[in-house]
Amino acid sequence: MSDKQQVFVRRRIEAVAGLLALGLVMLLVRAVDLQWLQADYLTSLAEKQRYRQFTAVAPRGPILDSKGRTLAESVEIPSIAAMADEVPAGRVNELARALGLPSEKVDRKLNKRHGFVWLARQVPPSIARKVMALNIPGVRMETEWRRYHPMGPETGHLLGFVGIDGKGLEGVERSWNAALTGEAGIRQVRRDARGHSLPDGVWLREATAGKSIKLTTDASIQSIAYAALAEGVRSQKAKGGSVVVMRPKDGAILAMVNWPGYNPNNYRQYKPGQWRNRAVTDVFEPGSTMKPFSVAAALASGKWQPDSIVYCEKGAMQVADYTIHDDHPEGWLDVTGILVKSSNIGVAKMALDIGADPLHDMLTKAGFGQRSHMGLGGESPGIVLSPDRWGPVETANIAFGQGIAVTPLQLAAAFSVLANEGLYVAPMLVEGGIDAPQNAGRRVMDASIARQVMSMLEYATSEDGTGSKAVPVGYRVAGKTGTAQKPDARGRYSKGKYTAVFAGVAPVDDPQLVIVVVIDEPQKSMYGGQVAAPVFRHIAESALPYLGVPAQITNQGQWQAMEIATEAPVFAADSTYGMSMREVRRFAASRGLRLHVRGSGWVTRQKPANVASLNSGEELEVWLNE
Repeated sequence: MSDKQQVFVRRRIEAVAGLLALGLVMLLVRAVDLQWLQADYLTSLAEKQRYRQFTAVAPRGPILDSKGRTLAESVEIPSIAAMADEVPAGRVNELARALGLPSEKVDRKLNKRHGFVWLARQVPPSIARKVMALNIPGVRMETEWRRYHPMGPETGHLLGFVGIDGKGLEGVERSWNAALTGEAGIRQVRRDARGHSLPDGVWLREATAGKSIKLTTDASIQSIAYAALAEGVRSQKAKGGSVVVMRPKDGAILAMVNWPGYNPNNYRQYKPGQWRNRAVTDVFEPGSTMKPFSVAAALASGKWQPDSIVYCEKGAMQVADYTIHDDHPEGWLDVTGILVKSSNIGVAKMALDIGADPLHDMLTKAGFGQRSHMGLGGESPGIVLSPDRWGPVETANIAFGQGIAVTPLQLAAAFSVLANEGLYVAPMLVEGGIDAPQNAGRRVMDASIARQVMSMLEYATSEDGTGSKAVPVGYRVAGKTGTAQKPDARGRYSKGKYTAVFAGVAPVDDPQLVIVVVIDEPQKSMYGGQVAAPVFRHIAESALPYLGVPAQITNQGQWQAMEIATEAPVFAADSTYGMSMREVRRFAASRGLRLHVRGSGWVTRQKPANVASLNSGEELEVWLNE
């Protein structure tokens, strides 16, 4: 081999050795890069290829009634999911048939997607078993939580419902969603070398259930109210109705129902307009149920006394360019008679006498025109105009419940003022203080005035009054009927659409319940005494014994005793002939007689003829005429 060839061979060897050395250096650099510089990144990348994570929704806390009975709870239910890139394309049709879904819909969920995807959530167990029996790679069954309301429509409007992702969308479920919602968990699953998920898994963070909430509602009274309302609406072929049952001493809402109802377990089958809780969202003109507060304002002014008399103009009175009518024309009536006969003219005269400001002040103190802040979303404040916008017509109208709009909840809270001897206690729905208002109570009227109005309202439920059909046997009830024309689309009063109302307290001697019944557009009768009062009676006669308040059955016959709040002088007369209504009431009170009055004006007939023979507790019946 020549020298030249030797040099060539040596250079080739050197070149090869250099390349080998360079390769070794590059390998060393790469090894350092992989093992040290990128170690954390590559480790996490490997873990991601080996493991996958998904979020597991936590169960919501239960909703309980005041006795600890379950009103809403979360139950486990299967859902079908998949790792989209692991499902064989050839088995999509088979999977869709088992799920009962169009194959195109399943294919859209899987196509061009990677990782975890829901195929069908909250399916019946039978479908879940059928899918899993196919043993399709990448398809898995997961456990979710579904909200269940055991009382169905009876609590639908009050409790609301929960969406498929576990968020409250209506009612209590929405208003107290933060407290009821639990903390979601994180679950990790392993994959094999081909990327297929393995059946085992571990919790990186276990799901934590939400807090329970205890309501003031009583499930039994809720059922009683719902059944009575449904029967009342159906019997009158009405459009709908609402009932609120409240315990006056602490403002606890014992029942809140609407008809027609909806089942929150299948809420998608109903229109959104059917979901709202009309007892707090919808307003209506209260009609004559506003008169007790107008009377209270007049008594509080000092210008009027319970035995003051008013001439009711024989059923028609002109105020400015507007004529006020009474359904039953009356002459002279005292303040009690105005409520008993439900005279628009009588209460309008009293309101015009005291003026707009005192009446407005009484109404706002009683809670009208403002939200109760009980916690339910969508609550309406109602409509009470500023007194500077009240002329004589507005003042007169508002006194008998027109030109003002209230919710059933507001009316119940206002009647609780009368039951509480003048103290307003805010409505309360949640026990124990989760967003519950501080119910210290505020003074709305003097206790003596509240007692006087309650006495008048008790007489309004006697056979002389418009609310006689509200009285259960053996119980004393104080209440007021209301009938109000509904405004039409043009803002005028409709001639054929009415709201029938009854609001009352029972029993009078120890108020346990305030019940407000509102019936929307009854067809057979428009009067609150004929339509709403019987619903009140059905609720009271079932709820009071349930609460441990027994009926007091006496030998009173068909008449009820009437209590007079004021002290009355002793009358020496042996006859009531020629006495006014005020005088004959004082006469009956002085002797402890049970009085039944017919007509108005002055006494022209009495029964028995010999009043002197009557003993305390016996009945005196008189007829009055002008």
